[in-house]
Amino acid sequence: MDVILLEKISNLGELGDLVSVKPGYARNFLVPQGKAVWASAEAKTRVDERRRELAQLDTERREVAQAKSDLLPAALTLQRKAGEEGRLFGSVAALDVIDSLAEMGITIQRSEVSMPNGPIKDIGEHTVEIILHPEVRKALDVKVELEDA
Repeated sequence: MDVILLEKISNLGELGDLVSVKPGYARNFLVPQGKAVWASAEAKTRVDERRRELAQLDTERREVAQAKSDLLPAALTLQRKAGEEGRLFGSVAALDVIDSLAEMGITIQRSEVSMPNGPIKDIGEHTVEIILHPEVRKALDVKVELEDA
């Protein structure tokens, strides 16, 4: 199924590109979130006319994301209970990182937090990537310490 992208999407294409995706991806994600429109001659003409406007909008989104990235701390320290071998009782998930940043007054969405190795299950230092825009990424060092009893 062909769609025309209204913004840059990682591993898919740039603004205004005509790409072929699976129907469910287009129907359930790209089109409802305003990231793409169904491909047609009329849509292609409209997108070509709006390309400059969309490029400006993408630039503004990138600038906002960059400003938000500059507010993020370089490191985050969380305290959790753990067993003798440093294994956590439970885990530190993306929502825990989001909650800790919210306490600092920084709001991010779950979809902006990337934990490539899954939830953190051990005491120590780990890296979490915050993806605020396809071109704005920040590595956040998360230090998990033993909680004082």
